[in-house]
Amino acid sequence: MNVYEKKWFPFVFIGMGLFLHLLAIGDYSIYILDEAKNAAAAMEMRQNKEWILPTFNGMPRYDKPPLHYYFFMLGYELFGVNALGARFFPALAGWVCFTMVYLYTSSMYGKRAGFFAGLALLASIHWVVQFHLAVPDPFLILFIFLSIIFYERFVSSSFKSKVCLRTSGLFLGLATLSKGPIALILVGFSVLVFMAIDRKPFWSHFKAILDFKAIALFMTIVLPWYVLIGLKTEGLWLREFVFHHNINRFSSAMEGHGGGFYLTFLFVLIGFFPASLVVYVALKRALLYRNLPTLIKLGSIFSIITLLFFMVSGTKLPNYTAPVYPFLAIIVGWYFANGQVQRFKQPAYYSSLFIILLPLGLFIVSRNIEIKEIESLSFWFLIPALLGLAALRIAYGNKWELAWTVGNLGFVAFSIILLIQVFPAIDHKNPVLKAKSIWKDQPRIFHFESFNPAFVFNTNKRIPSVPNNFIHLKRGDLILTNQKSLVNNEELKLKTSLVFEGDDLFENTVTVILRVE
Repeated sequence: MNVYEKKWFPFVFIGMGLFLHLLAIGDYSIYILDEAKNAAAAMEMRQNKEWILPTFNGMPRYDKPPLHYYFFMLGYELFGVNALGARFFPALAGWVCFTMVYLYTSSMYGKRAGFFAGLALLASIHWVVQFHLAVPDPFLILFIFLSIIFYERFVSSSFKSKVCLRTSGLFLGLATLSKGPIALILVGFSVLVFMAIDRKPFWSHFKAILDFKAIALFMTIVLPWYVLIGLKTEGLWLREFVFHHNINRFSSAMEGHGGGFYLTFLFVLIGFFPASLVVYVALKRALLYRNLPTLIKLGSIFSIITLLFFMVSGTKLPNYTAPVYPFLAIIVGWYFANGQVQRFKQPAYYSSLFIILLPLGLFIVSRNIEIKEIESLSFWFLIPALLGLAALRIAYGNKWELAWTVGNLGFVAFSIILLIQVFPAIDHKNPVLKAKSIWKDQPRIFHFESFNPAFVFNTNKRIPSVPNNFIHLKRGDLILTNQKSLVNNEELKLKTSLVFEGDDLFENTVTVILRVE
């Protein structure tokens, strides 16, 4: 009997997932640009008791609908306004999604399929990191997944279970309130394609989903806030969100995030590694399967449509394709469970070799870009490398399923080291933390043109601009800016002294702090 067939195993595996998703979520600061703006917007909404209009540093934030802000606000109530409060519910969303993938796949296709589906998610470094960020994507991923799962239950009940259809509509509404119409577009197109190729007549299927209560549930979730934000801003928020942050992002590259169509495939290949090694073969097998299970068919359609959609999108980011991971995990689990053990052979060898070489590559990169903090942690990366060596040795003994499992655990170990060692070490290099002794007890802080948005969250307050408060500035006040903005330093018309200068991590800017003399 394999270990994943033991009665106690689900508790251990789900507990392992909880540990990995919650690990170190409060151990490094809110710093990355998107995290900083999202976390700060929720902080301001909570401070202002504002439930409709998101703001960042007092200005309207048009990027996303508000659902993730509500979760962050709840996190702040539970844990305080800090990294733990901001990241708790995104991490919890990841764990719930992982647990649903594991349990549902186990119930549908057996414990073996469930185990390898769950393992595919835990071994994905991108999956783990994605759910350690205070961004809206974790909620989009979870609610799209649940919407399609309950739609599959409705279809599998021969359209009899209206409760499942209505629950699907509810989760689709939450997904739409998480990140906007992209949820409705991706799920809607997937359902239409599924209906077109399904054995059941298209129109009978179409009529079955036109359920008044399901539509009403969706509208009840989505419409109130969109109507209220439209009224509050006289339509400005809706215009900015729809045209700038949706249509423009699709039609052209924004913020330098463009690239060829192949990037979409690379994002999935790298982000879902090592399970991506078998995705192509698994999808090909699924497409050739005569009596393909409904969930595998739906998951394949959704994954392909999502990839095609973002292939032609002007703006390309790794998180855009992350909603396909739960479905690819289920397909991978189904593929491994419905075939001979030889299916593990090549993936086991390749994944083992990669996890052996990955720490070496990271060490070389860290030396080239002079991140001494990572270089000093090189010893820890021997752990995943040793697991890779063990997996390779096991594979040579023709125990390919075990080799694949051990190799995947090497990737899990790599993620753990990133979370508890590497990220905190890199975090200490960020200029917001490095300058904390300068701004921590300073009550009067202003900004001039562009500045690092993480200051807003970490100072826990709005930072007013110099031009709007010029006559109120006095000796000792701090001014946050960056080198690019200081090209226009003559506009300050102030006598200042430089008190801090530091490179911004992950951005091509240099933070500058000035003191008014």
